[in-house]
Amino acid sequence: MTSSASARAMARFVANAAGLRRPCLAVPDPSLPTLPDLKKLAQDRRAAGLPVIDQSAGDISDIGQPLSPDFMAWIPEARAQLVAAGAKGVHPTEGDAYGFPGNYQQQYPPVLGAIAKSWGVSGPFVGLQTISGRAILDFTLRGLLARAGDVARPCIILDPLAWSGYQPLTRDLGIQIVNMPAAGEGLAASADGLSAALAFAREQGMTPITVMPILPSNPTGLGMGLGELVRFIEVAAAVDLPVTIDAFYSPLAPEGHANAVPLAALSERLAPEALGLVGVIVGETKVTSSQNKTGSMFWLAPEGHDATAKAIRKVAAGRMKTTNSYPRPQEAVVAYALHTFAGGVQAAMGPRYQALDRTRKAMQASCDRLGLPLSIGGSFYGTVGLQTPDGGGLVRDAEGRPANTPAEVSRTLIERFGLVGAPGGMFSSAPEAGRLVRLTAAVSLDDVERVEAILEQMLDEARRAG
Repeated sequence: MTSSASARAMARFVANAAGLRRPCLAVPDPSLPTLPDLKKLAQDRRAAGLPVIDQSAGDISDIGQPLSPDFMAWIPEARAQLVAAGAKGVHPTEGDAYGFPGNYQQQYPPVLGAIAKSWGVSGPFVGLQTISGRAILDFTLRGLLARAGDVARPCIILDPLAWSGYQPLTRDLGIQIVNMPAAGEGLAASADGLSAALAFAREQGMTPITVMPILPSNPTGLGMGLGELVRFIEVAAAVDLPVTIDAFYSPLAPEGHANAVPLAALSERLAPEALGLVGVIVGETKVTSSQNKTGSMFWLAPEGHDATAKAIRKVAAGRMKTTNSYPRPQEAVVAYALHTFAGGVQAAMGPRYQALDRTRKAMQASCDRLGLPLSIGGSFYGTVGLQTPDGGGLVRDAEGRPANTPAEVSRTLIERFGLVGAPGGMFSSAPEAGRLVRLTAAVSLDDVERVEAILEQMLDEARRAG
């Protein structure tokens, strides 16, 4: 997205947010609901006949548009290609409940190869495909933890604002989270931010086992240009730190996934020893459905620099056997079809991508008109700053009292307006995150207009309150 009034307002917001401009140890706030809690709350309100605009967490199918009919016609052709290539377990059968033969430990190398090639990987890589995004994240974290060995206070370094789902995954493994400081003119990650986070971790007696930039970000939609990404990886490589790129949203970036996460260009720009520390986590969850998809990882493995890739895959593959988390054949076929479709992933999405892009642009236009800080780019999430132009809090209860904590902001938005959004405190422990709310563009244009009306009402109330 190009620079806009709302983006400039967000830059001003961040410039005055000391907590967001320094590294931050993520400390879960027990007063906040989880994303599943918010989703259930929205469903319960709807069932009770109460007003609700569900902005808590988006499934791409919520956009209400189908995938391209040409892509749907391509899926059986893609399956035929896989069968011809010798992939076991993907040929359709009759008389079985699910239409595919059973296969206890199925992996589909042609599928993973097509996915990696679609991202521009031309050299050697080591990969694994599982039944879901959370499974591959969990398995990868376990591999990274094993690679690090017996270290004091292991941690991972994440974006300034980062998906709250990392919190339970890391907590269960005894890993802490450090958020990088916001850099430049917004909430983006950067090489300088990584350097600051590494220094902070050392001061706190923590040992980073990986840095995980989310490209594009959940919840801000921001990415990272090639030059900055090269510098970012080189900072990590200088201390032998693997870079695990969370690329789940990259197919939704306007420039396309192979440019949002430019692995081909990285292969040309990085020394082999740095390239061998780069891994990517991908899946179809943001393209097809959050419930029906695979989750995959692939680590770049230049000759002589493949030890990290092999070590992580060994642990991850062992965990997959333990949990029997092998990909289902139909979902593996869809993953292959998406990454071999002639027009690319966005063309495969067709009307679904076009509708998403319209709502992203409508969200930005709304915040431009209202002068509210907004960070939105290539995912289907945007983060809005709920504060007045002079820096005051925007959210007030029915008596005009300001909401001061993330929990109060969330509760007030729900009780007064039926707006179920994810509070910024879910994504960062920095104090200023309390004035941020994540909104989803995986909705209709009518919902964007309803949210704009609520924001405008809050602005009017703030002006009257002086």
